[in-house]
Amino acid sequence: MRKPPKPALTYTATALAVGLAMTACGGGTSEGQAIDESGELVVEDEVIASAELLEAALDEGSVNVYTSLNEVSNDAIASAFEEDTGISVSGVRTPTGRLHERIRTEAGGGNLAADIIAMPDESLWQELVESGLFGAHEVPSHDLIPEEFTSPDGLYYALNSAPTVIAYNTEVIDPDEAPTSWRDLPEVGRQGHEIGVVHASQGAGGWGLALFMRQAFGEGYWEELAESGPVLESSVGALAERLGRGEIAVAAARVPEVGGLQEQGAPVEFVWPSDGTPTFNFYIAQVAEADHPNAAQVYLNWAMSKRGQSVVSQEGLDFPVHPEATTAEINGEQLPTIDEVDVVTAASEDWISLRDDWIAEWNGVFGYRQ
Repeated sequence: MRKPPKPALTYTATALAVGLAMTACGGGTSEGQAIDESGELVVEDEVIASAELLEAALDEGSVNVYTSLNEVSNDAIASAFEEDTGISVSGVRTPTGRLHERIRTEAGGGNLAADIIAMPDESLWQELVESGLFGAHEVPSHDLIPEEFTSPDGLYYALNSAPTVIAYNTEVIDPDEAPTSWRDLPEVGRQGHEIGVVHASQGAGGWGLALFMRQAFGEGYWEELAESGPVLESSVGALAERLGRGEIAVAAARVPEVGGLQEQGAPVEFVWPSDGTPTFNFYIAQVAEADHPNAAQVYLNWAMSKRGQSVVSQEGLDFPVHPEATTAEINGEQLPTIDEVDVVTAASEDWISLRDDWIAEWNGVFGYRQ
């Protein structure tokens, strides 16, 4: 068996011994979890793994996950999975671009250590799919998950759907003057308020927003927005920090970052834009030649279950794809479900085929040099 390289950034927990002990006693490792008489792993009345699969996964003992999920979500998912299953989680968590490069390098050298890969950006994801990296696996909840969140070849699922919203600092701009639609952004900038957006070339969120804006409002919208003098940032996190400090009045933001700012006491609010909420999917799949194939299957089953999806939603503040999963609260208010918001998800062929040319055009319009 090949030895995995030492991860640059790791996350590991220690619930295995507790999980094994609870399993041996025929009990559960968390509220709602139980090993029934046949030995199946059942969480919140949903079968996660057969007795044979669970036993094989526990023999392997751990699952290695490569992901670009944010740290809070990632740690919460790993902890809940370990608590429910008794299988420990280790792996690599790093931004999407670096993660993609690491996967390509390790796979090219024949020493990929990942059992599970979870990351967004359809262009980068499809490169991995086309390389033959993933193995097909149908999770127990497959029939409950809407078709748009499953792959036709059975190789992967959408773990969640991540929206971009309009956020604003209430101490910098009067809430009555804050924009409620994307179409309002250029005018807000022309009125002297600083607007912040992420570079189109920076990850799924940046490109997804740029693509949405051009397809929704035409080529001239980019020029309007650029002429209003927006602040350009390299990441949503950096943009959120500037919004929280009041350096900018309005920003195209992700809900998790807004929630984080509110928890820190920053005077930040957000709206679901009236002219559509652009979203991108975060994908998850099992590596075909995983060192821990049984533990990987249990992880994928759990991640796509009602329990796993509820953890993803509550900790990550993104839309779950399992229709029975619990949505999150932010600042004491329940977030809407994906069906209650006017979400806009770009067609796969547009996301991939238009990306290079349109990002180059975006760079020219906004005067950005990579």
